[in-house]
Amino acid sequence: MKGDGSEAAGGARPAGDDIGGLSYERALAELDQIIERLERGAVALDEAIAAYERGARLAQHCGSLLDRTEQKITQLVVGAGGRIMEKPLAPEREAVELPLVPPGAPLARAPHRGDALEIDPDEIPF
Repeated sequence: MKGDGSEAAGGARPAGDDIGGLSYERALAELDQIIERLERGAVALDEAIAAYERGARLAQHCGSLLDRTEQKITQLVVGAGGRIMEKPLAPEREAVELPLVPPGAPLARAPHRGDALEIDPDEIPF
């Protein structure tokens, strides 16, 4: 259908399409369609290359939109005296990388880490 973001004749979208104007949902839906088409393998090589390149740009656009949204998220906390406040949502702590254990190797208990989670009593999240 014209005007709804569906593919042009031949399965490829025109190179001049504005990806930057797409919403996250629209870009993700188009990316899903591209992946499905490529997985079926029913495309010519030149069409597959164009679809792959557009898919890469769509994935980058979706990532950028998610990053911007993440920066806008705030957390509601109860402050001193029961007052509700907003503060930027801190990203989760990064996971600790565990060493790879070869199959059949004995498992050893991980050393105790003394970095317990510190909670400010004046900022208890809901």
